[in-house]
Amino acid sequence: MSEVVKEKSGIFIDGKRQVIELLKTMQGSDKKKLLGNIKLRNPLLAKELAELCFNFDSLWDLSDDHLRTIFMQVKPVLIGLALYVSNSKNQKRVLSLLSRENAIKAYEIMTQDLSSNRKDCLKAQEKILEIAIDLSRRKQIIFY
Repeated sequence: MSEVVKEKSGIFIDGKRQVIELLKTMQGSDKKKLLGNIKLRNPLLAKELAELCFNFDSLWDLSDDHLRTIFMQVKPVLIGLALYVSNSKNQKRVLSLLSRENAIKAYEIMTQDLSSNRKDCLKAQEKILEIAIDLSRRKQIIFY
């Protein structure tokens, strides 16, 4: 079917978007393998896909060194907000990677009642993702 016929019949296939949605649902090791295979043929596409499918839950697939590098760039207040809506295992992991002073500040924020500030917590997570993507572009961390 030609592109014109597909558009007239209401069928539109956006392969990149479909791959991104697929990558978002995959486990870290499978995602790494698929992106590695894509990278062999098209490194720029693989890098773009890695950035587009990277979300806050993807952080937990990174090594402690990479997590430390990311969270060293983030203010403790933002860390506390972002971790408020994370599970306790991930909270403990990040707090253990921070300096004692920053961990205490982030913990103080996390232990407040932020249930009415969920939007701010999600914004903090987005800011951390922006920092992670920037660090990846500067080759200070590697996603997959």
